[in-house]
Amino acid sequence: MSVRGIAAMALVATVSVTASVRAEPEVPSWAKVSAEQVAAAKKLGVPVAMENSVGMRFVLIPAGTFMMGSRDTAAEVARRCAMPNAQAGWFHDEHPRHKVTLSSAFYMSIHEVTQGCYEAVTNPARKDADKKITDEYPDGFKGTNHPVVKISWSDAEKFCKTLGTQEAEKGRPYFLPSEAQWEYACRAGTLAPFSFGETISTDRANYHGGYTYGEGSKGQNREKPLPVGSFPPNKWGLYDMHGNVGEWCADRYGDYDGAAASDPVGPEEGNQRVLRGGSWRSYPGACRCGFRLRWEAGASSLNVGFRVCCAIPTDSP
Repeated sequence: MSVRGIAAMALVATVSVTASVRAEPEVPSWAKVSAEQVAAAKKLGVPVAMENSVGMRFVLIPAGTFMMGSRDTAAEVARRCAMPNAQAGWFHDEHPRHKVTLSSAFYMSIHEVTQGCYEAVTNPARKDADKKITDEYPDGFKGTNHPVVKISWSDAEKFCKTLGTQEAEKGRPYFLPSEAQWEYACRAGTLAPFSFGETISTDRANYHGGYTYGEGSKGQNREKPLPVGSFPPNKWGLYDMHGNVGEWCADRYGDYDGAAASDPVGPEEGNQRVLRGGSWRSYPGACRCGFRLRWEAGASSLNVGFRVCCAIPTDSP
């Protein structure tokens, strides 16, 4: 083989090696991510965190397997709720606990959708005389960085579609998380009732502090949602996964069958959708990772909002 041929082969080999070595993903100062997320981003060759055109921030949630549902029996959960009327029947739908695999990584918004972002997406050309969703909010509920509330499942779905259309050129489809995606992201690797341990306090989340869970102590009852990000995030950089406002999931409500599942999406029929995470008016037991609440898709309330997910954009490196 000629010298020129050998040199060409060496150049191809060098390019191949260089292409296979990916740089460490840049982590923005606002992203409180784990080494696991950084490693997943590096392997996929995508950002570990991103910010979209309306200022919503997202972190990468790695693919993986977890145990979905409550670790504790329904009777034990009821006992730990420390409420005179708590019944095991409230928590039967958190069982049987079962193995779930999420085969693809995805991005999740680090905050619940704020009033500012909601208006920017649903009514970007709003005139001063136009009605805003916040016009009927009570005092203390309004603010650009407060979570948007009184949102039905249909409202949340429409938001995702509109945002996806606005960012179509960047290849960013947005969607509500499935129940499995939501719980997996909330747990961030833990088996405990809460992402930060066995109990909860009003120093870590916004809920009805007049009640306790397990060995927890009573705290504040703020009686309203707080601005997003008022408390520390979980291990994967997600804020307010416990309390503040309940969050819609994409799935229709259905009982678990106990079988191992891959990328489950809930029943095909039914009008009841699932809320996760609890809210500012919830007792702490309703803020656990595994707690499920069924609601009519058209219903809305001052303690219900949502967060969104995004598929890995097609414009990623």
